[in-house]
Amino acid sequence: MKKYFNIKLEFSHQRLEDIVEMTADEGKGYCCFVDLTSLVYSYHNIDFRKILNNSTVNSCDGSYIAMYASKLHSSKLKEYIGPDFFKKFIYSKKKHLIIGNTQEVFNKVKSKVELVHNPDLTFLPLPYKKVEDFDYEEVAYFINKLSPDYIWVSLGAPKQERFMSILLPKINRGMLLGVGAATNYFSGEIKDIPNWTKKLHVVWVYRIFTEPKKQLKRLQSILLTFPKMINEEKNKLNILNVEK
Repeated sequence: MKKYFNIKLEFSHQRLEDIVEMTADEGKGYCCFVDLTSLVYSYHNIDFRKILNNSTVNSCDGSYIAMYASKLHSSKLKEYIGPDFFKKFIYSKKKHLIIGNTQEVFNKVKSKVELVHNPDLTFLPLPYKKVEDFDYEEVAYFINKLSPDYIWVSLGAPKQERFMSILLPKINRGMLLGVGAATNYFSGEIKDIPNWTKKLHVVWVYRIFTEPKKQLKRLQSILLTFPKMINEEKNKLNILNVEK
C-alpha cells in the first residue's frame, strides 16, 4: 500500500477485496476503513496513526480523501466505503461474526441475509466500556472456538481500530474488519446513503442531516485540520519531484 496523507491506503477495490479474502482464508489480520474523521485523528495522534499503518490493509472510506489524493498524486482514485463493502461481503457463504452494536441490529442483518441464503452468522455483544477495559482473553476464546472467517467490528472509530490491534495477537485466524455503522446502514437502523451523494462527494452533508449531533462535532475538527494535511501532502510531493 502507498501512503496518502501519511496513512497507507489501498485504492484498488479488487486488490483490497483480494487481500481481505486471502487473509480470511489463510491467516489473520485487520482492515480499517479510513474516513476523514479517522484521517484527521491520525494527524493529531501518532499512536492511532501507527495502528492504521500496521493494518493488513486499509480502505479509503471518504470521497474527499479520494478526490484530493487523486488531484495531488495525479491518479484516478475512488473510495470504497464500509457500508458498500459490508453490503457485498456479508452475503458471502463464509463464517461471519459481528462484534458490538445491538441484538436488534444483528437480528435485522441476519433476517436480510436470510432472504438470499442461510447464513453462518453469529453475534457477540460487548458491554459499554473503554477500549482498554475489555476482557480480550474472553473475547479471543470465543472467537477461537468459533473460528470465523470474517469478524465485523462495529464499535466506531477510533475505538474499533484500537480494539482490533489489541485483539489480533490473541486470535488464531480470521479477518477483523472495522466497519463502524455499516451494520446500521445495512439493517435500515440508519437510512442508507443515496448514490447521488457519493457521486457529488457530499456524503458528509447527508450524514450531518441524518446524525447532526455526532457529525457536526467531527466537522469542526476536519475543517481545522484537513486543509493543513492537503498542504503538507502537496509540499511533500513537490520536494520528492525536485529530488527526482
